[in-house]
Amino acid sequence: MRRSVQSICANISEAFGRERGRARDHSLEIARGEAEETIRHLRANFRANRVDAKTYWPLHNLLVVIVKMLNSLLNG
Repeated sequence: MRRSVQSICANISEAFGRERGRARDHSLEIARGEAEETIRHLRANFRANRVDAKTYWPLHNLLVVIVKMLNSLLNG
């Protein structure tokens, strides 16, 4: 889960180091995929009782917002 979170940040940073276009969009698409992967890891840990609800929901909601923001950047 840590690697997928780090990859979100790395790919967003890489995207904004590029001009608008296919290369930038590709980095944002990878970041979105990593965010979705992190949601899956988080959900699996929650279901396995390794993460409590107090921790799970704020992180889940933050990741959903990140995915929506990346979608907005890709569609804008």
